[in-house]
Amino acid sequence: MFRDRFRRRLQLTGIHVLFSFVLLCLALSLVYGVWYPDPLQIAFGVTTIYLMLLSIDLILGPLLTFLVFKEDKKKLKFDLGVILIIQLSAYFFGLHTLAQGRPVWQVFVVDDIELVSLADLKKSEGYLINPDFKSSLFMRPQWVSAVYSTDKKVQQQQKEAEMFQGISLAVRPETYQEISKQQKQITHKLKKIDDLYLFNPQKTSVDKIIHLYPDAQGWLPVKASKLDMVALFDEQGRPLSIVNLRPWL
Repeated sequence: MFRDRFRRRLQLTGIHVLFSFVLLCLALSLVYGVWYPDPLQIAFGVTTIYLMLLSIDLILGPLLTFLVFKEDKKKLKFDLGVILIIQLSAYFFGLHTLAQGRPVWQVFVVDDIELVSLADLKKSEGYLINPDFKSSLFMRPQWVSAVYSTDKKVQQQQKEAEMFQGISLAVRPETYQEISKQQKQITHKLKKIDDLYLFNPQKTSVDKIIHLYPDAQGWLPVKASKLDMVALFDEQGRPLSIVNLRPWL
């Protein structure tokens, strides 16, 4: 009797583990494949939140199922329902947090790249997003540029907001335009590849990354919430990729 009950307990727990594993695989593909493509997951430090999802969904959920197992089917269904509600609530809350913080735009502003999330837009009141630059849950980060208004009065307001309120032009999507329109400006701002050796002591790590991008002719610093990185560009000022190198000491 005890063996049969223990076997049924293990079977139910195994089913819950499989269910949790499927949820985590979906989250893994969405978070690391779409929202935070390598190396942006490092730049934003999302691994901590993903590990929280892992502990709740793959460990805590099935563990609770194992502990509350009862032969009484009515009570078992109720207990499992409560566990699933708690598990799915934590799962979707974690995904929502990651979705709000994901880098929707990779914005060239003056002389660097800023990674802008949906949460960052809250700093700018009454913003308008050009339909061409709107993003969906299943889109990777977009390359855009942000430019000051040609209206002198508006431009002055934008610069004052930067200086006194800390509202960067990058979080004003109404200023966005295609990054290709700023290629000439970008080429003037590009830093030399050799400068990367000054900020990245391990020369081999720099060489290994640069070898992957033979068209790279220069770079710009990338500002992120956790770890600043480097964006590589070709000689025409077209973006190639963001890479896990330091842009300053």
